[in-house]
Amino acid sequence: MISSAQRAVRLNFKPILATGFLALVIITLGCRAENAKPPASAAQTDATVDSRHDAVAQPLSSVLTAQRWGFADVAARVTPAVVNVFSARTVVTRERVNSPFWSDPFFDFFGQRYYSVPRERRETSLGSGVIVDNSGIVLTNNHVIEGAQEIQVALADGRKFTAKLLGTDPATDVAVLKIKADSLPVIPMGNSDSARIGDVVLAIGNPFGIGQTVTMGIISATGRSDVGIVDYENFIQTDAAINPGNSGGALVDVSGSLIGINTAIFSRSGGYQGIGFAVPANMARAVMQSIVSTGAVARGSLGMSFQDINESIRTAFGLEGSGGALVNEVTPDGPADKAGINRGDVITEFNGEKIADATDLRRRIALTPVGNMVDVTYKHGEHATTTKLKVTQLKTEYTYLSANSKQWVSPIEGVVVETLDRHTAERLGLRPDAQGVIIKDIVDRSPASYSGLRVGDILLEINREQVRSVDDFKNLVSRFEGKTLILLVSRGGRLYYLSLAA
Repeated sequence: MISSAQRAVRLNFKPILATGFLALVIITLGCRAENAKPPASAAQTDATVDSRHDAVAQPLSSVLTAQRWGFADVAARVTPAVVNVFSARTVVTRERVNSPFWSDPFFDFFGQRYYSVPRERRETSLGSGVIVDNSGIVLTNNHVIEGAQEIQVALADGRKFTAKLLGTDPATDVAVLKIKADSLPVIPMGNSDSARIGDVVLAIGNPFGIGQTVTMGIISATGRSDVGIVDYENFIQTDAAINPGNSGGALVDVSGSLIGINTAIFSRSGGYQGIGFAVPANMARAVMQSIVSTGAVARGSLGMSFQDINESIRTAFGLEGSGGALVNEVTPDGPADKAGINRGDVITEFNGEKIADATDLRRRIALTPVGNMVDVTYKHGEHATTTKLKVTQLKTEYTYLSANSKQWVSPIEGVVVETLDRHTAERLGLRPDAQGVIIKDIVDRSPASYSGLRVGDILLEINREQVRSVDDFKNLVSRFEGKTLILLVSRGGRLYYLSLAA
């Protein structure tokens, strides 16, 4: 029995078949008629194609062609300058093994069944890097080579070199290497400040060690901070695929200029999820120039600390608008003090640019070359004033960098210390007026690494004398050189004494 619905379908289907068959016959006859025409001349054919192209497809075709060949040309130019970075280090661990006296009743009575034996194992890591100067300067991430005792750089053309570490900057996650080679490919460094949301970018690196890979995306955001990766954050965010192994690789624009060093991803799975971060080229350039010229990174300071302004503070201070940073401390005789800036003033502009918050201002000051004059606009009550200040150096010592470093070298080899400021104290949950120096970094297998010191420790005393600053640290270590140092450190809210030979 055929239902009415089925019947309707069948009845409707017949006209459709007939119509389709008729259309096919007409098309076939038309094609034969077209083929029967005398062939058009090449000029006529070109004219017809050009007219159709101009009338319909010119804009879209141009865009597609430019993108297709433009990206291929850019990739061909920049990929030779993106390198693989291999780092290796030897790690000493202690393993429990059976005691040779385990069967002796005497030792068994005291539970001496095991003892520890030091074991060495070799750890390796793989990342990427970018050649930015034909003298052999290679930029990569600090976390790619952190603690490395041996660094190898492999070029796309198959050449391999042992790299020299010129210096690192954990605060921005930038490291600078150098290789000795001729005829090196280079990626020119662009102006990352001109990068705009929506710009097309290419990310080049060696994800998962499978080989050099180029991915494409756009700039999703600029000026990303408070990500929690490093101290000074101003990341370019991109959706170009970045995966483990891409760290230290290049982020380039469609002109082939380097606008960032790929650094990290935001991921719940450990793999690509559309959110990647790159250190801006301008920040990496400033770090590189400082390390190459002095062997260390000199941070700028204006002799004041500041904080974000929440709504309650903004209301209480009678402030209008948004942005700015509230000055909460001024160093006596520092640049800000000499310029007349006081506690409670609000910094609104830095070199003519609006200040978003305290993190923005802190980054701008820190990355300004020491000795430069800057324009700072601040509000005291309702009155706005612009004044010039000279940038001084933040008290930070990288004591383990290259031999050409012009900074003081501590007898405590392999330790990096920095004066504890209010911002860091608050971040660590300490009192805002806490004094001391913070251990920023420790080189593996250095004297400091065997002392029990840990990164993040707050050094309070040396041989029972208080340490308030890097200068105090330098003076006390120099005074007790050749003797055993007794260090008092704060770690996780608890105090510990450690000994270290100076």
